[in-house]
Amino acid sequence: MPWRALQSRHLLRADYDPPSPDNDTSGVLTIQFVNGALHRYYGVPQTTADTLFQVSSPGTYFHDKIRGQYPEQKVSSGVTRSGRTSRRRY
Repeated sequence: MPWRALQSRHLLRADYDPPSPDNDTSGVLTIQFVNGALHRYYGVPQTTADTLFQVSSPGTYFHDKIRGQYPEQKVSSGVTRSGRTSRRRY
């Protein structure tokens, strides 16, 4: 699935890699935050990713249903407006 923009103050866009034929229960959700940080969430069901793309408040849905619920890998850090690396956790 290509990147999809999210209407959120904290989330910029997301991409969902559906499960392979060997694993039909979940896939990988990659989220880019507005500060540029990139995180991957593993084991995310297709229905959860689909809902993230459809809800009116993706940030709230992310905080309530994804963050802390799935194994996470920080791919890259974000950058603050001053150009420094962000230490903020969402």
